[in-house]
Amino acid sequence: MPYLPLRMIIWDRRTALVPLDPNAPEQGALLLSGPGPVTALQALFEQIWQQATRFGQERGRERDGALRDQESAMLGLLAAGLTDEVIARKLGVSVRTSRRITAELMQRLGARSRFQLGALATQRGWLAS
Repeated sequence: MPYLPLRMIIWDRRTALVPLDPNAPEQGALLLSGPGPVTALQALFEQIWQQATRFGQERGRERDGALRDQESAMLGLLAAGLTDEVIARKLGVSVRTSRRITAELMQRLGARSRFQLGALATQRGWLAS
């Protein structure tokens, strides 16, 4: 997957550990053991697992020059106003890699700023307006 919506650990389908704040995991975690929340987190995991690509297989660009999943995720996270550090954490990459992906998108569209990147991506239909 290009990024994970939530980092979590699930044990034996009965207990889950999730961050108190997904954007600041250093603030601590919450241990869940009730069947309702753990079942919901397990369903989220299963849904993401079904959509994921096998490790080592890269999803290439579509024939029409469309975005790769990771590039699309990057645009959505940038549009949400997240910092480079949070975006990198959500994508599971380093901050440097996150910035490289942004720079490549800017170059691809001829954007001189992140704001212009968002505007041009919206014009192309890559980002919902």
